[in-house]
Amino acid sequence: MGLALDFWGSPAALALAVGLVTAAAFLFGVMLFGTAARRRKEREIAERMSSVSRGGRISGPKVPLDAGSGGWIPKSVTRFGQRFADARGFSERLDAELEAASVSLRSGEFVVVTVAAGFIGLILTYGITRNPWLSAGVGAAAAAAPTFALRIALKRRAEKLREQLPDVLTIMASSLRAGHSFLQALDTVAKEIAQPAATEFQRVVAEIRLGRSAEDALEALAERVGSADFRWAVLAVNIQREVGGNLAEILDNVADTLRERAMMRRQVRVLTSEGRLSAIVLAILPFAIGLYMFVTNPTYIGLLFSTKIGLIMLSGAAIFMIVGILWMRKIVDIDV
Repeated sequence: MGLALDFWGSPAALALAVGLVTAAAFLFGVMLFGTAARRRKEREIAERMSSVSRGGRISGPKVPLDAGSGGWIPKSVTRFGQRFADARGFSERLDAELEAASVSLRSGEFVVVTVAAGFIGLILTYGITRNPWLSAGVGAAAAAAPTFALRIALKRRAEKLREQLPDVLTIMASSLRAGHSFLQALDTVAKEIAQPAATEFQRVVAEIRLGRSAEDALEALAERVGSADFRWAVLAVNIQREVGGNLAEILDNVADTLRERAMMRRQVRVLTSEGRLSAIVLAILPFAIGLYMFVTNPTYIGLLFSTKIGLIMLSGAAIFMIVGILWMRKIVDIDV
């Protein structure tokens, strides 16, 4: 009982509380900004549809993407984030990544979320601990959290799309053998396949029906997904559409090859599971030992944060730890 009371009065408990508050603030901000983006998009679509219904064509100026913020985000803040992203040259790339990850945010709003998360983490940590170094570390980690979450969402979605690709090609081949056209085969895939591939192929079908060439629409799909397997399949389809041949047979062959690659990839993942588990344990172990020392002997471990030599040791340990994690990750990352 006494040990538990000592823990809740220790710096480790304060760091834990700061982390939980920062995470809650980040999630709250994402929900607010996501709602704003969705409302703005719905308003823009409604205005465009009303213009079409009135005159058959969209008359009047185009509604800007940053017009309004749904009542949640101040216009000046959103525009500042958008200008910053444009000035740094990552606005278009970030918008594409947010769209690919199905995140209802624009690049300017994502910049605002990142800055807000870092600022909240910095202020809360300094207000509780009065330690500038710890506050800077927590603020940097909180600012990196949105980008880290975006990367995880992109990776998971790309993995799921890659797993669905053989089934997509099989459905297209079956539809073509049934006598359907290429566009009808794509429409069948959009109706029969599960998410998230259904949304992507619905967009491809809509783009083709609006006048975009099938080759460009498929290349844009491969670019959004960012998977080598998708690029390979799109390249095979586009070449066949130029030179001719039995597209259904080509799709079956590509699907079989992708299934074999997926099987090999799973085998490699199983064989490297021990190395990946070792990397995870070695990455978590220093933090676990540090937390234990905070609970059992806070005066002893506190020298690392209150002395110059301790801070130098922590910096060196962090550098070597990052290098070690990257090294181990490179060892177990086998390209199939």
